[in-house]
Amino acid sequence: MKIWNIVKPDYIFYNGSVYSSDANDTVYEAVAIAENKILAVGTSEEIMNLKSEDTNIIDLKSNSVIPGINDGHNHPWEAGLMLDGLILFGINSIKDLQNKIADKVKEVPKGSWIQGGSYIESQFIDNRKITRWDLDVVSPNNPVTLERIFGACVVNSKALELANITKDTPNPENGEIEKDERTGEITGVLNGTAVLLVRTVMPGPFGSDEFGAGNGEPSVDLIEKSIKLTFNEYIKYGITSSAEPGVSSDVCKAYHTLLKNKELRCRVNLLLNWHGFTIKQNESQLDRLIGNYNFTAGYGNEWLMYSGLKMAIDGGLTSGTALKSWPYKDETELRKFNLRLDLKKLDKWVDEAHRSGWNVAIHVMGDIAIEKAVDAIYKAVMANPRKHQHQIVHAYYPTVESLKKMKEAKIMVTVQPSFIYGEADGYENLLPKEKINEFLPLKKYLNNNIVASMSTDMPCAHFNPFWNMYSAVTRKGMRGYCLGTEECVTIKEAIKMMTYYGACLTDEQDIKGSIEPGKLADLVVLDHNLDNIDHEEIRNIMPVLTMLDGKIVYNK
Repeated sequence: MKIWNIVKPDYIFYNGSVYSSDANDTVYEAVAIAENKILAVGTSEEIMNLKSEDTNIIDLKSNSVIPGINDGHNHPWEAGLMLDGLILFGINSIKDLQNKIADKVKEVPKGSWIQGGSYIESQFIDNRKITRWDLDVVSPNNPVTLERIFGACVVNSKALELANITKDTPNPENGEIEKDERTGEITGVLNGTAVLLVRTVMPGPFGSDEFGAGNGEPSVDLIEKSIKLTFNEYIKYGITSSAEPGVSSDVCKAYHTLLKNKELRCRVNLLLNWHGFTIKQNESQLDRLIGNYNFTAGYGNEWLMYSGLKMAIDGGLTSGTALKSWPYKDETELRKFNLRLDLKKLDKWVDEAHRSGWNVAIHVMGDIAIEKAVDAIYKAVMANPRKHQHQIVHAYYPTVESLKKMKEAKIMVTVQPSFIYGEADGYENLLPKEKINEFLPLKKYLNNNIVASMSTDMPCAHFNPFWNMYSAVTRKGMRGYCLGTEECVTIKEAIKMMTYYGACLTDEQDIKGSIEPGKLADLVVLDHNLDNIDHEEIRNIMPVLTMLDGKIVYNK
């Protein structure tokens, strides 16, 4: 038995399998909690010997306990907007989508906007793009806009009418109004900055600057409401820590207010919006950002902390905007698109952040983007060695050289197997065969001793961490397409990526991320035993209890 202090426990969980995610990935039978800390771990007999008359005894009935899940890269306040509208994850067909919209039309006033997200064509058995005509059938009078996963949306004819978009409307800079190749009619699909043509006429938060429209930010009150809505859902899925990248000053204010009012139901790390993150940016304003703050990474406490600056180089793989060295399937040339920042200035920006004590988290998809980001961080670290938590985000196709530099400079990575779950069923038609197995090489990162934190990137994928875990372990999409088994990770590895490595991203591994005596009492009781679970059953796992800071915040 390992014990933190000689006090009587408030809670004892026994008769289960406690996945500690410690250095040896030890699995115990029981765990004791005192106040807001892990008191002890050991056998059921050892831990039960610690009880007092006031101890709450919880029989796990052979089910498993894991550390509180740390979603190290997601967007809670935007997730709240989706939760308040239509969440499109897991919908299997366009017909099912139409039914969902039709139900929403019945709930809202005639003429009011219906918004939702996120979706990708490959999730539908139809495996094609949604068009305005699909939406018009069920919503002729209510304008509809549905956010596609990364950089696009589809709207119905009513929304196009209100935005005054016709087939003669010119494409905006860095954007495209898609047209039917045969008829020349606009399809309702808007790419890049073209999404702003609709957002600017929308009321409410989706017409906001923070969501990319350029017409003012939503109120801090609305952001607070959205965050609370999200975290009320997150705790049902065992998420006790969350990192939100690319936040504005008003989003920061909302989090501070929630903390002050003791309404923050999740531990939070914030990464400020920096170069490349949003659709429209004021570069000179961002250049002054570091100097505008009189603190750096690590400022805050165990509930709310600032951990870095969010940057982005390229776009998305399925949107055709990943900066890579190879063409898509059946294509002979690389696609042309605009990057999200000036690569000539990347080294300077990263070096400035590093010298100032800030960490950077850089969105990269393709192999070239990864090389550029890793090289910039590597040069900054080698020139001025210090402890840091620099990370690359998504990182689908690392090169051998990139892996070598990441290992040497201790550059971490934030990965999203949730994208495999949502997108993999369409990769056979998108990627060259040899690139399918190489996609998001989780095992390769771990084998190179690179800290790899598993996150969901909600609302670009669903926040269900067990869909994430399922795809990490099986490499399968939601309809069963497998990307090969070479990069599969074990259940213990997946849990560590979901918990401990998320704490490493923010240099908090000494206080959370594993079930060890003296650490914060954040843990999750599952409705399954992980010891011998069928891998296909992983995606059906659900928590029955979530403990945060030694308090039960969810009990099914």
